[in-house]
Formats: sequence, structure tokens, C-alpha cells
Amino acid sequence: MTLRAVVVDDERLARKRLRELLSHHAGIAVVDEAADAEGAIAAVKTWRPDVLFLDMELSPGNGLELLPLLPSRPAVVFVTAWESFAVQAFEVCAFDYLLKPVHPERLAQTVQRLQQGATPGGPAAAPAPLTMQDRIPLKDARTVTVVEVGRITAIRAVGAYSRVLLRDHPPVTVLRGISEWERMLPAGLFLRVDRSLILQVPLVRAIRTVSRDESLLTVEGLPAPLTIGRAASRRLRRGVPSPGGGAGFPWGSGRS
Repeated sequence: MTLRAVVVDDERLARKRLRELLSHHAGIAVVDEAADAEGAIAAVKTWRPDVLFLDMELSPGNGLELLPLLPSRPAVVFVTAWESFAVQAFEVCAFDYLLKPVHPERLAQTVQRLQQGATPGGPAAAPAPLTMQDRIPLKDARTVTVVEVGRITAIRAVGAYSRVLLRDHPPVTVLRGISEWERMLPAGLFLRVDRSLILQVPLVRAIRTVSRDESLLTVEGLPAPLTIGRAASRRLRRGVPSPGGGAGFPWGSGRS
């Protein structure tokens, strides 16, 4: 299965560099390129590509302004030198967000996810689950924090919001439901243990029962234990495969 790609960037050398990187992947073919919005619209109309590699800053305008003008909507991978655009990119359901200079290993992850989630000639692909190396923006009321997925230790639901607990960083509260997080995160490493809590399971170090209905969970990277209910404790003890194989907790010390 070969995916059709169009590269849009107002810098010729940037287009050339990305085409060269993509040429190393047999599952994707660059069918056209464009330097501006007009050329991008024409290329999408002609080729109906599966994926659009789009520079966030065009001259004139920008990639976000281009999207509503496209005759069809392929999967969009933004490519930019500016990390600050990440929130806007994900708000328009971008498939991925690559920072310049694009690293071959990071591009390979994107291509792999595209191949897993896209159908040539079909509608835009739904984003595949994130990898632990992917970087995502966390936007609270004041700031934007861009973090690697692997730094997320746990996520607690707070109504329509979620509180994201990070390794060695203060928690960030974002407007995103826990069910959406469950779809986004790598299923083999993150587990929704009850209605309101997702854990990065390999970081769990110990469970200590404090009452019939409560246990304390020690998680690597968090300064204090998490309080969990009986159902979550039972699932962690009995139903979670250990990172090294086998079933159930513990995979270290600390069970009580």
C-alpha cells in the first residue's frame, strides 16, 4: 500500500529536504509539492493525496488558514520550526506535528502511523495512538506545556477536564475528557483502571491497602502516592500483565 503525499512549504530547500527523507520510505510517494496556498489547493485537487505535509508558516498566510480552502481533506502533518503552534495544530485535528529540522527517526514514526491508519484514496485518516516519544501540547488556562507522552504518569478525570500528572513537573489541567485520552495513549503501556483514572502501568511501583475501599499507589516520578479505589486496586493486582510477561501485579516489591 503506497500513500500519496503532497509537500507544502514556501522554502525550496525545506521541500527538497523533506522529499529526500520521504524517499527512504517505500510505503509513501510524494506526488507533488507547492510553495504557497494556491499551489497547495491545485495539488490537492489534482492528486487527492492521502497526506499533506504542511508548513505552518507560508508566505503569504499560514497552514491553518489554508485548511478550510482545500477541496478535500487528507491527513495533515504540520512541519514547522515553532513549537508554539502545537496547540493550534491539534485543535484542527492534525494527524501529527513535526519540528524542523525533521529527524529521520521521528518521520519514520509518522509514516508508520500513517500506514496503519490511512486508506489510499479514502477520507482523512483518524490519528493512530500516540507513541511514547511523541510530543503533545497541554494547554491550561495560562500556558502551554509541550511534553513527551512518556512523561505522563497518570491522568485523572475532573468533569469535562482532566488533570495530567507528569514526571518531575507540576500537574496540568486541560480541557480533554478521559475517554479521549484512552483512545490516544499507547494501549500496551497506559491502562484505564476505573472511570476516572488512567495509569502508565510500568511506572507503578507499589500498592498499599489502607482500608477496605482505598489503597495508596506509589508511582515513579510522582512526589506523593495516588489514592485509588477497590476496583482499580483489584484490576492492578490481578488483571494487568507485567512488563516482563505474566499476569497481575506485582512486578516489584511493595504489594500489601
